[in-house]
Amino acid sequence: MSHSIAIVDDEHDTVQLFKDILTTNGYNVAGFTNPLLALEHIKENHEKFDLILCDYKMPYLSGCDFARKIRTEINTAITIIIITAITDIGINPLKLQVYYKPLLMSKLIDLVKKHLSSV
Repeated sequence: MSHSIAIVDDEHDTVQLFKDILTTNGYNVAGFTNPLLALEHIKENHEKFDLILCDYKMPYLSGCDFARKIRTEINTAITIIIITAITDIGINPLKLQVYYKPLLMSKLIDLVKKHLSSV
C-alpha cells in the first residue's frame, strides 16, 4: 500500500517541488498553499493521510495552529512535521518535529521514509 502525504506550504514552488520528489518516490501526495483549504480537505479525507508536512509561517494559520487543529479536531495520531526557514519558532507545545529549510531532497525522502516506516 502506498502512503499518502499532505504538504501544506504557502509557497507554490515548495509544494510543487516536494510533491514532485515524493510522487517520484512512490508516495501519494496532496499539496496545498492555503492551510484553511488543507484543513477542510484533510477533515473530509483524514483516513487517507499518513503524514503531514507543514510550513510554520503561513497566512491564516501558523504551522503550529494548523497542527493543533488537526490534532484536536481530526486525528490525534497523525504525524505532523514542520519544515520551515524560521530558525526560532519559539514554544512548541505539541512537540512537533521541526526541520529547517533549505532541505536537501535526499533528507526529505529520508525523513518521510523514517516516519512512515512504522505506519
